Amino acid sequence: MSENIKHDKINGEDYKNLIISAAQSLEDSKEEINDLNVFPVPDGDTGSNMSMTVGNAAKELLKNDNLTLDQTAEKTAKAMLHGARGNSGVIVSLLFRGIAKGLKNSFECDGIAWAEALKQGVEAAYGAVDRPAEGTILTVARKCAEAAEQAAKRQNDFEYVLGVAIEAAEKALDETINQNPVLEKAGVVDAGGMGWLVVMKAMHQTLKTGKVATYEPKVSNEEPRERADFSAFETEEITFGFCTEFIVRKHDGDSDTQGFKKYLNGMGDSLVMLDDGEIIKVHVHTNEPHAVLGEALKYGVYETVKVENMRTQHTNKLVEEAMSAPGAKSEKEYGFVSVASGSGIEEMFKELGVDIVVAGGQTMNPSCEDIYNAVCQINAKNIFILPNNKNIIMTSNQVSEMSDKNIKVIPTRSVPQGFSALLGFDLEADVDANFESMSEMAKTVDTMQVTYAARNSNFDGLEIKEGDYLSLYNDKLLKNDSSLDNIINALADKINESEKSFVSVYYGEDVSKEEAEDTLFKLEKSIDNPSVELALYQGNQPVYYYIISAE
Repeated sequence: MSENIKHDKINGEDYKNLIISAAQSLEDSKEEINDLNVFPVPDGDTGSNMSMTVGNAAKELLKNDNLTLDQTAEKTAKAMLHGARGNSGVIVSLLFRGIAKGLKNSFECDGIAWAEALKQGVEAAYGAVDRPAEGTILTVARKCAEAAEQAAKRQNDFEYVLGVAIEAAEKALDETINQNPVLEKAGVVDAGGMGWLVVMKAMHQTLKTGKVATYEPKVSNEEPRERADFSAFETEEITFGFCTEFIVRKHDGDSDTQGFKKYLNGMGDSLVMLDDGEIIKVHVHTNEPHAVLGEALKYGVYETVKVENMRTQHTNKLVEEAMSAPGAKSEKEYGFVSVASGSGIEEMFKELGVDIVVAGGQTMNPSCEDIYNAVCQINAKNIFILPNNKNIIMTSNQVSEMSDKNIKVIPTRSVPQGFSALLGFDLEADVDANFESMSEMAKTVDTMQVTYAARNSNFDGLEIKEGDYLSLYNDKLLKNDSSLDNIINALADKINESEKSFVSVYYGEDVSKEEAEDTLFKLEKSIDNPSVELALYQGNQPVYYYIISAE
């Protein structure tokens, strides 16, 4: 980065440093942002998700030098989309996708261009949210962009415009307490809005100092999950063993490359293809790299080519066995991807017909790419995704933009809703009919969860102490207490009010079978209707001692 203190314009290398700086700042601030989450459950939510999302872009940019501004912006947006986790991660990836759109074909960005890019970022994010609410990251980003637009009219200077935008973001963040009743009761500002401010301030600080940014993510509790996801990625590579990457400069900028994209989808998986009108950038895992490279020459000439054999001796043996099998499997009509944690729950989803269960849930939201990789492994025309968590629905919706397959996201907000939705599936019905019936079935089940308070809190008039048992009823805090028996009685009261007839109890990894049976007995005694049927299952889920469904 240039050592000039004042920057009226930035280039690709500057933008790279700004993004890397933002990633590091989010990494350093993620626990502070997590603590702003209103629910005191141990969800490690907003800060972690935003940090991993922007961090994915930083890792990608550190692999590349001498990129133009538009190339850097596009690579940033693409990496964030693939690394996006949770609603906050998806929204920040959408903001940067819009920014990349605003910077397309640009080699420099001044104040006016930056204001326009921020505006397009906000439009992209708002366009992806069905019912945007005030007092969220969207509000903070919008106020930020509006202030930037006015500042650019006064002074066409990147650093000045960014500084004014930050001032507006700080005011907007402070106002989120009054705009959102839940935040007002908790006495905190919006966590996502805080994350966006951290991003903007880190970029501004790096711009002012002119220091080259570094990115050093901390080792955290999320590391085992990252390793598990990478292991699943390696399993995918067993089928397609050559990582093939290349850039082709197009003969004709107006030529349609959708046919080429379909061809690549038929030749392998893990496809990422970018066509910006001048170049085609491709990453694909395939068993026939020479055929892929030969097809690419129809569209232009190579600028770079890299082919790597990813198979070890063991994986080669597995691939040879798979390829020697008599005949290839025909494409089936329907496939299913479900997000869940816990060996027992994962097995139940598979018994109900789910092809691939992506590890994830409340404490570990999977990324878009995690779910996309699962979709790529299923040979089906139509694929239903069951997020089973309100914070994974938006992530799942983004996967449809990354795949040519017909993807439908059933908006399940809990594991029991996922189970219920699968019972609404009819193999003889068409896609739309199944989407409607599965979505409706998911709504018929009430979900109760028992976990613990990760910290002291005051929520909705309840004084919550760290270590208290917490009960949630359909995502809302029902009761906190130091006694599990009192929690069970409160849940039984809700079951009595609902007049449901079948109750399933899934006990977690921190609960013994004897403890679970005792809880089931107490729950049964507290339910008024003797005709209610109860069943106990070993879910082995983390975080939640019990997940209970009533239908």
